[in-house]
Amino acid sequence: MGNEGRLGRPHPGPTQRSLDPQRPTGGLRLSNVNLSVGTGIVVPPPWKRRLALPDRGYWQHRDLMAEIQWLSRRGFIPVTPLGDGVETVADFVQQPAGWRAYGIAVPPGGTLQVEVQHEKLGWFRLMLTDKWGTPGPGMLHAATAHQPVRVTYKNPGKEATAVYVIVDDPAWWSAPTEPYSLHLRRDWDPAVDLSEVKMAAGLWGASPSVSAQFRRPSMSGPAVYPR
Repeated sequence: MGNEGRLGRPHPGPTQRSLDPQRPTGGLRLSNVNLSVGTGIVVPPPWKRRLALPDRGYWQHRDLMAEIQWLSRRGFIPVTPLGDGVETVADFVQQPAGWRAYGIAVPPGGTLQVEVQHEKLGWFRLMLTDKWGTPGPGMLHAATAHQPVRVTYKNPGKEATAVYVIVDDPAWWSAPTEPYSLHLRRDWDPAVDLSEVKMAAGLWGASPSVSAQFRRPSMSGPAVYPR
């Protein structure tokens, strides 16, 4: 699913764009942001690597939702769409940003549970947002919980929708040799057709992670599949 033809697409321009001087989060001060070549998708900028075990105060200060809102004024936010057949993803965060986002389609009334696993689990958290990078209906618990590593979402609407799960790893413990595992549990009829749900919506732009390994083949973009 590409980003062509979308309303609000950033105007063509250079691969760097000037930023407002005040970054609204605890990230490093920046003068510009990079865009992926030939796209309107931003390259998530760096944060200072966390060296001590994160506490509640740190997680509150590391406001990724505010970061995403801020970055969306320069381009689309990269997300890896996960197809209906994907149950497990092995991957690592984008460095030096320290996070990565995934898009998942959920039918009306359907319940999705996502859990991250890693040897250094105390350094991780999950976040759940809608297409505008904010906690939508059915996401309040995940938004207010302290450092959740498992999130549950039930679609309260009458139409299928896309939800976006962010894996946050500010210490960069995940790596090609030590990936995290993202486990998806779906509670709905697998025969439901969700192919019309677009992941490239709102402030998100489809940018599949080429490092991800899926337990089942994904139809959403290039990936490295386990043999």
